[in-house]
Amino acid sequence: MFIFSSGILKALHASLLLILLVYGVAAQTEVDKCHVYLVDLAKSRHALRTGTLAESDTALTSALSEAETIFPEFQPKIGEEELTTKHYPFPGSKLIITASVFYTDESMASHGETASASRNDSMLIGITVSNRGKASAIEAQAGNSITEVTYDQYTNKVRAKQYVKVRGRMYLVGIECDCMADRRPS
Repeated sequence: MFIFSSGILKALHASLLLILLVYGVAAQTEVDKCHVYLVDLAKSRHALRTGTLAESDTALTSALSEAETIFPEFQPKIGEEELTTKHYPFPGSKLIITASVFYTDESMASHGETASASRNDSMLIGITVSNRGKASAIEAQAGNSITEVTYDQYTNKVRAKQYVKVRGRMYLVGIECDCMADRRPS
């Protein structure tokens, strides 16, 4: 004996499909926002020394901004086995900065404090500087800096960085991804 008529079952089925479709679209609209940065360590040390003697914060801010280069933000494609790689010219040289973001579920299982089941989703980010752009900065190669984290609704910011010497000067080069950028109030 059926409690629901076929019309009600069809309506429930259609509603369920609509809910699943909306959920799928909502899940796909989440974005991670990443950027690459470069800091000239000698210029930043000089700016900090000069800034402590300066009369205003504006002078310090200006001096520090000359020491740092922040490249345009990008949004990696989120999905199973998705790799996003960006290339940037290293200022004042012929070198190329390669930054990569990769999502997978086959690399690192983990679970939360109260979770009974483990999750396999993870995010890898990498950065490298070389004579030419690389296909990926997360491959196992000398000179690559790689970070891997569990990727779930609690993943916040992720950073990979390294120090490189170019033309006799030390630089800090890094990639930082904000995985909650679209969840914060504007």
